[in-house]
This record gives sequence, structure tokens and C-alpha cells, in this order.
Amino acid sequence: MINRELAERIERSARPVVASMGFELVEVVYQGGPAHGIARLIIDKPGGIGHDECESVSRIVGTQLDIEELVPSSYTLEVSSPGLDRRLKKPEEYDKYRGRTAKIKAGGDVYIGRLEGLDGGCVAVRLNNGEARRIPLHEVRETQLVVEVGGTTGQKR
Repeated sequence: MINRELAERIERSARPVVASMGFELVEVVYQGGPAHGIARLIIDKPGGIGHDECESVSRIVGTQLDIEELVPSSYTLEVSSPGLDRRLKKPEEYDKYRGRTAKIKAGGDVYIGRLEGLDGGCVAVRLNNGEARRIPLHEVRETQLVVEVGGTTGQKR
């Protein structure tokens, strides 16, 4: 079984449990080989995630995964928050994070500006120079929120 398939199985099992605890399951990644792997769950909620919440999810989901025997080898379960500089994975997140500064990689270009949401299949962004851009979502390779401190971005280029 390849890692992506295993991550999808873990996600199907963990998603309802995480939701019942009041959290969003943002992403599941599985890395490793046949002898040992690492299952990473990224969780979130409005206002952010704390250490105790990650620990609770780890304990409950870990028990469930062990009972269901979804992972065919020994593994480590890591649960964390997406962080302030989270990557956007789903189209609806462009509206959710409207007004936040983001770094968008599309084609061979990198755009940095304030998200204005998703509009007709395009990411609408107001670049730092004031220019409005619409980037077709299918061309976006990666979008990451930029940490802002005191009105300025903490972004390196």
C-alpha cells in the first residue's frame, strides 16, 4: 500500500472522530517505509489549537487506528495545528482567509498579496503593489499564509 492510500484510509477513519471533538481535520500525511512510519494529522478550530487538544486527539485517534489495524506496521502518530503560516489546501479556504496576506505560487510566478477570495474559479488577490490579480485555481501549485507582525509581513523572499 502506498503512503497516499494509507493517509486516505487514516483520514476516513479519523475525520468523524476529530469532528465529534469539535475540530476540523485539515490534512493527513503518512510517510515511512514497511518497518515504521509517521502519521501526521493537522487539526484546527476557530481561535486555534492548543497542546492539550492535540494530545486528546492523538490519544483517541491513536486508539481507534490501533483497534482498526489500519496501519500495517509500527508507526508514530503526530497531531499538530496548521500554524500561522498554514498552507491552503481546499478552495473554500480562499474565502475563509479573505483579508490575510498569502504567498501564491502559480506557473513560474510567485505572488504576494491580500486574499480577496475565490471568484469564478480564480483566486482573487490584491498584490502588495496595489494591483488586482485573478489567478486560475487550476494553475495554483501552492498557497501559504504569511505571518504578519505589526502590520508588516514576516515573509522572506
